[in-house]
Amino acid sequence: MKKLYPLKFKPQWMPKAWGGESWDLCGFEEEASVVSEGFLAENDLPDILETYLGDLVGDEIFEWNNLYFPLLIKRLYVEDRLSVQVHPDDTVAAERYELYGKTEFWYVTEAGPDARIWMGFKEDTDAGTLYRACKDGTAPALLNVYTPRPGDCFFIPPGTVHAAGGGLKITEIQEASDFTFRLYDWGREFNPATRREIHLDDALDSIDYRKYDEAANACSCPDGVKVLVDDPHFVLTSMRLKTPAKVPMDSFKSCVVLCCTEGSASVEAGGARYGLAAGECMLLPASLDDVMLVPAPDGVHLLQVHLPQPPKEDVYDGPEP
Repeated sequence: MKKLYPLKFKPQWMPKAWGGESWDLCGFEEEASVVSEGFLAENDLPDILETYLGDLVGDEIFEWNNLYFPLLIKRLYVEDRLSVQVHPDDTVAAERYELYGKTEFWYVTEAGPDARIWMGFKEDTDAGTLYRACKDGTAPALLNVYTPRPGDCFFIPPGTVHAAGGGLKITEIQEASDFTFRLYDWGREFNPATRREIHLDDALDSIDYRKYDEAANACSCPDGVKVLVDDPHFVLTSMRLKTPAKVPMDSFKSCVVLCCTEGSASVEAGGARYGLAAGECMLLPASLDDVMLVPAPDGVHLLQVHLPQPPKEDVYDGPEP
């Protein structure tokens, strides 16, 4: 069997009521990402995972997840407004719906003058207050509102009510789930031509009603190299590079995903070079030796994502892989 190499995939466009999404890395069978280059070109991610197993994702990670690829990488093109929404955690999603919950991270790549992000509650609230506000159209007033700039970051744990609109491009890194509860849809729910399902009643006991912890969950992307998210679902590191840097694959014991948000870089692995430009992502299989990142003269910004090692005891509350 031939050795794995850094993999790039063909983006898939998903139109939405508010704009659209480019699904850049997805292991869902019906929306599976297809390799764009090399001897695995035209093969999809589930087939590659079934063939290479732990060589692709890491041995312990494969033993834990089996054929479930646990990340989903998207780029959001937000022209109108996303619904005011929330995602359940793994426990609720598994027990009630036999699905995975959703933990996610937003990195703002572009923001127009009218762009806004609504994130978490301004103050502690409760289910009754939120329910009434969604019914009378005042739900956004309960939320923190941000005027985002490129480089702004938001970690969105399950239970965090959020929305966005007004001209934004966002790189979204998330647990591999497409499970969303819509609470309020800016009036579209009242027009038969634009109506989408609202899940307010189902969502109420999946919401974190506490005041949003801005210090823990929102920041501007720093210079240099810094871990922004260290969560059981993924570890995310921001890397602004002007000089070469190593990706220590053996220390991660995991596949690594590189999302390029600015500039470009060469990725050196196995004696070959692979290009990575803004808007692209690349999957580095776990079986690779150490990888070198060589930024272009103007530098590069990468979001580096790897999977933490599973717990030693069986404490996972999600659905069976």
